[in-house]
Amino acid sequence: MNEKKQKILVVDDEQDLRNVINDILLDTGYEPFLAVNGSQGLLMAKEVLPDLILCDIQMPSMNGYELLNAVKMDPELGKIPFVFMTGVNVGQYDLRKGMDLGADDYLTKPFTTEDLIGAIETRLRKKQLWQKFFDSTMEKTHTGFILLLSNELQLLVMDILEHAQSLLTAKNFSPDTVHKAAQMITLSGKRLSHLHENILFYAMLQLWVNDREKIESLRQETTPSYLSVLHSIVRENSRANRRRDSISVTCTDSALQMSPADFGKIINELVDNACKFSLPGGKIDISSEETQQNLLLTIRDDGRGMSKREIDNVKSLFQSTGQSYPLQESGLGLTIVKTIAELYGGYLSIESTENAGTTMKVSLPKAPAI
Repeated sequence: MNEKKQKILVVDDEQDLRNVINDILLDTGYEPFLAVNGSQGLLMAKEVLPDLILCDIQMPSMNGYELLNAVKMDPELGKIPFVFMTGVNVGQYDLRKGMDLGADDYLTKPFTTEDLIGAIETRLRKKQLWQKFFDSTMEKTHTGFILLLSNELQLLVMDILEHAQSLLTAKNFSPDTVHKAAQMITLSGKRLSHLHENILFYAMLQLWVNDREKIESLRQETTPSYLSVLHSIVRENSRANRRRDSISVTCTDSALQMSPADFGKIINELVDNACKFSLPGGKIDISSEETQQNLLLTIRDDGRGMSKREIDNVKSLFQSTGQSYPLQESGLGLTIVKTIAELYGGYLSIESTENAGTTMKVSLPKAPAI
């Protein structure tokens, strides 16, 4: 049975660009819908209910900001991921305005096919993650919403406030000082967003580990090509961590007996962890081995390594006693990886030597050959 294609609404007054994006989306397996301005885009959004909206900013009839505002105000459209496509002449203030209005991301023209598909896949994965969480919370359960890592959250918030305050109080500072402070604020903001997402994912997993029906349902899902998901995650992390030339992938493709979103979450956390524990120029190698029933992925880095305490902090929710325990951001992310792997009958193992690097291995079930 063919999977339902995800619908992408493209709103741009440049016909040539619309046509190029249309061809890229068709080749990648999406179902594109094209609109020439915001007014037409809003009508089309209400008609087709797309999975994601790609939108230019400067357009006649209704510009991108106006369309974004109309979309966010509509109960049926408000949760649709919205990505701006901006020209190089658009200033930072205009980008900030779009994000303040509720845009999820932006692409700067001209962008590559890789950038376009990477942005779409990232936003669709996050949408699927949030949908799974909210669907789960609707189910009756005695497990409450658990908040973790208050100390980690406070440190990130304080870091952001400290750099922002330094800009507000300084009388004379160089452009280089402003740039470095902005970089630190951006980095801390991204880590804060990632941590918030993981807290919600952790709470969602607590709902799942005691629900046999949910586990059996998850184990019916498949990822036809794990390698395409892996490459997408690696590209995203390479760009975000400026590691374009330091992550190598030596893997053979196969189908997995798990959902693409859950596999993507595993890879994202493992690669993100390897980036955090190694220097920017350090090498990260991803390789694979296969048996008839399982895929074994190995992620090696030559970074500072993890301490015994950090490794011991990585626990499965299946091993939880029901009491909360302190976690750091890396411990939470790897706990999520370990729990997801075990939900599907796999496992996560970690070997590390301080100042000599870390090797993480995750075993996942392959889909039966057809």
